[in-house]
Amino acid sequence: MITLLSLGIIAVGILAMRVRSLSRTVGIVWISLEVYVTIAYIIFIWVLNTFYKYLGLNENFYYVTAVTGFIITLSTYLLCAYKITVGLVRYREKAPFLSIVPFAITLIYILVLNPINHIAYYSEVRGIVTIERLAYIVISTIINLLYVIPSIGLAWRHHRRLGKFAPSVITFIVFLDFLMLILNYRIEDFGFMGAAFAAGVTFNLVMLYLVDNPTDPKTGLYTKTAFMRAVKEDLILNPKTEYKMCLLDIRDFQDVNERFGFEKGDDILRRIAAAMRQSFSWEVELAYLGEDNFVGLFPEGSYWMLQGTLKLNEMYPGEDMDYNLSLYAGVYPITDRTMNPILMCDRARFAMDSIRYEYDKHERLFDEGLNRSFEMQAYMLHNCDRAIHEHDFLPYFQPIYDAKTKKICSAEALIRWKDKQYGLISPGDFIPIFERNGFITKLDVYMWEAVCKQISDWRNEGILVPPISVNLSRRDLQMENLYEVMLDLIKKYHLSPLDIKLEITESAFVAENQKFFGTVDVLKEVGFRILMDDFGSGYSSFNTFKDAHVDVLKADMKFMDGIESSEKGQIVINTIVEMTKKLDMPIVVEGVETEEQYEYLKSIGCEMIQGYYFSRPVPAEEFKRMIIEN
Repeated sequence: MITLLSLGIIAVGILAMRVRSLSRTVGIVWISLEVYVTIAYIIFIWVLNTFYKYLGLNENFYYVTAVTGFIITLSTYLLCAYKITVGLVRYREKAPFLSIVPFAITLIYILVLNPINHIAYYSEVRGIVTIERLAYIVISTIINLLYVIPSIGLAWRHHRRLGKFAPSVITFIVFLDFLMLILNYRIEDFGFMGAAFAAGVTFNLVMLYLVDNPTDPKTGLYTKTAFMRAVKEDLILNPKTEYKMCLLDIRDFQDVNERFGFEKGDDILRRIAAAMRQSFSWEVELAYLGEDNFVGLFPEGSYWMLQGTLKLNEMYPGEDMDYNLSLYAGVYPITDRTMNPILMCDRARFAMDSIRYEYDKHERLFDEGLNRSFEMQAYMLHNCDRAIHEHDFLPYFQPIYDAKTKKICSAEALIRWKDKQYGLISPGDFIPIFERNGFITKLDVYMWEAVCKQISDWRNEGILVPPISVNLSRRDLQMENLYEVMLDLIKKYHLSPLDIKLEITESAFVAENQKFFGTVDVLKEVGFRILMDDFGSGYSSFNTFKDAHVDVLKADMKFMDGIESSEKGQIVINTIVEMTKKLDMPIVVEGVETEEQYEYLKSIGCEMIQGYYFSRPVPAEEFKRMIIEN
């Protein structure tokens, strides 16, 4: 009867887990269940012993009751172990056979050890060494070794995640528990064996739960690693359920930290995490990705978005926090279940980033249009090194003209990507991506060398080449060996520093301020001429201009649209040109597109003009023809 009852409990438990598809986040519920069962079992044994000792309970009835309680308790523990450890051993350890260990141990205890116990602990043979008792000791030792070895192995395999001392502590406690178990034959009290094994199972299960389900200490949600593993499990265990990956962010959260402090900012994140956990069902997997990013895996039909605006006055009643948080999210409907969850998260983030600055929008679905853009971005990221190796990045040249003579006096080198699959890719598409991932520095160095080589080749052909400017990005200014790189290129191609001009955007000067002015000054000292590009597009132009030691100013015509008919625009450009004259500094106005603009700029004394009015950026061969005909 005991055997049938225990087998029934196991079968019903496994079916319930499979049908309900409980979230791994509910693992804490299983841990709580074990703790409660352990307490109940210990109280049960204590009450049973009290009745047996003081009320004269029938010995056989006592024994059968104790065995029944032990087997049912043990079955409950190992069911919990099966539920929680299956993800760890199947996906993390790549050892599927380990997932059946708890179930196998339960079966062996029920079908083998239980009958042996009935024989070994009868009062007639108690204290006598018998074949049955020796068999029980040997089999119990072997079975428990199969339990102890994987436990200690998993602890040491995950020592980086558990911490420096945890594996040693786990090894000591599990081994101590093992010794208690194999020596339990010397204890007449059957309840001791059950309590010792229950404590060991509970302790080890908690250890496995912590290994397999690390949570963020700030929010209590999954860490990124645990979340990605949970996504894999849910998609495999629930093949008929449709899921969505949702990435949630808070706009301008740095402003919250600056206004209320980082401690309050962390508390706000904790409250948002609690609100998410409260708002969404337990079937939803949730994780905190750091900063102000949250991610969730949502089954079809479940609510996946918090309200678009959260009022801090409502979150902190009675406190003076008149501030609203704007939430926005990207959603990726999972169509390819074999895709790496990290790539799924990337698609959700791509959708989210597309509405980052659209404050009236709070969610964006990753659709076919975004998919094409995402694939293009992925293509550029994955093929940028190949493009450099195969020389698919080409220098184009946009001439700069003398305003009086309309002769080419200089040029700006601009990069273009001539891809074999997509043709000419606009720099507006790939440069922002490469600036974010850091590839821009490698690309710029490649570009500088390509320009130097091109100038050298033209010089060898006897062509008189004007100075050509190349762009330095903000990341380039962070290079410790920028000075050496530029000098090495000049020496390699037998050029003079006067042949190359360096363009640095005003925003780079603003961002770096005094930090990299020293690098710029060193480059100036050896003969390079420095241009401040995009002057007028920053928020502190004149202040920056005062501090930065530059040789040439490049003003962007875009901020002076309609200058030929705008009195205010004319005053601004007149002031800039007059200022450069007083400083004895040449000025280049770029973005000139009409004859009216050109004529006006020439009339106020602007020296150099760059823009579509004269020429678009052209390939090297066409620029060569232009300077020959110049």
